[in-house]
Amino acid sequence: MTKLVRPQKISDQVLAVLEERIATGIYEEGSKLPPERTLAEEFGVSRPSVRVALNILIAKQVLEARQGDGYYVSVKPQQDFLQSWQELLGKHTNWETDVFDFSCHVEGCMAALAAERRTDADLKRIDFWRQKFEAACESGNLEHQAEADVSFHQTIADAAHNILFSHLSSSLLKMLYQQTRSGIIYIHQTEDPRPTLIAQHRAIFEAVAQAKSAEAAEAAKLHLNYVARRILQDREYQSRSEHADVLAQNDLKRVDW
Repeated sequence: MTKLVRPQKISDQVLAVLEERIATGIYEEGSKLPPERTLAEEFGVSRPSVRVALNILIAKQVLEARQGDGYYVSVKPQQDFLQSWQELLGKHTNWETDVFDFSCHVEGCMAALAAERRTDADLKRIDFWRQKFEAACESGNLEHQAEADVSFHQTIADAAHNILFSHLSSSLLKMLYQQTRSGIIYIHQTEDPRPTLIAQHRAIFEAVAQAKSAEAAEAAKLHLNYVARRILQDREYQSRSEHADVLAQNDLKRVDW
């Protein structure tokens, strides 16, 4: 039986391009898409064809249409995804240890792939955020330090040139970072961790720049292990301090002379 091959509709072709741009992060979550007219001119098609593709993405909850403001990439699917993970972790007694174990292996893999696949543009982005991190450490700006740290690791994930790793890093790993790794920048009871963090970021960057995948993976794992160890040490220190404070207060209550 002969099967006819029909040409793909223009709106389907536009849809495919838009989906690819969203998947690869060209249109980031929460960002605004170019206007219909701009997209139509870029693709060389009519505005109704663009509108059909946009409406399909809205129906899929990939896009949100805001009255009088245009189209935005939806963050709801990611929020639902992260909510399910947060609920799972909340019921798991050893969640923090598992988070570090998971992050260590995933980020080691991403660093290795980045060393194999990175482009010159990728290296510039990684080095940009590495330098921003160092500048934030030197100035003592904790907010900028945390932002640069997240962005540094995200650009490495992007340099792996795998959509799944890139999205995993921008959603799940970012959430895990906020719940665990960011705590290290507030540690003050022992030596300052920032010089070590700076040196470890440099080691990761240099391994990626020199296309040494095994060294990049090892540097990433050493970095994550250090962060996990420091945070757990800080928790123990805080617990001991709180216990000592309680004992001191009890002593004061017993001795009123």
